[in-house]
Amino acid sequence: MASAFGPRLWRRSTTSVPPARSLGRRMTWHAATALVAFAALQIWLVSGAIAAGAPSALIVVALVMLLALAVPTVRAVERRWYHLSRQALASWGLHARFRRDVRRLWAAALALPFLWVSGALAATDAIAAIAG
Repeated sequence: MASAFGPRLWRRSTTSVPPARSLGRRMTWHAATALVAFAALQIWLVSGAIAAGAPSALIVVALVMLLALAVPTVRAVERRWYHLSRQALASWGLHARFRRDVRRLWAAALALPFLWVSGALAATDAIAAIAG
């Protein structure tokens, strides 16, 4: 005797939720590569700005931005996901939050060097115009 419920229930079943334990390791990888990308973009932009005539103090500000702001922020995000992956149950909501945090991390890593270097150059131009 054939069952009328077997195939339909099989089609309705959803795929299983990926394990939450892998999220901490994946966030570590994203955090490390985003920090390298941030540093590389920053070096490239600052060296180009200095070659164009910006003050060499911009190098010091770039180093402070990297060490005092970027590294602790990325480390806090990484640590939070490490603890979440150890304590939380796997769910689609957790994975949606993970994807949102990865998007924010990469958007900040790729946009902030452009924003702050262009802001620093505009500020030095404004100071030079006022002083001179």
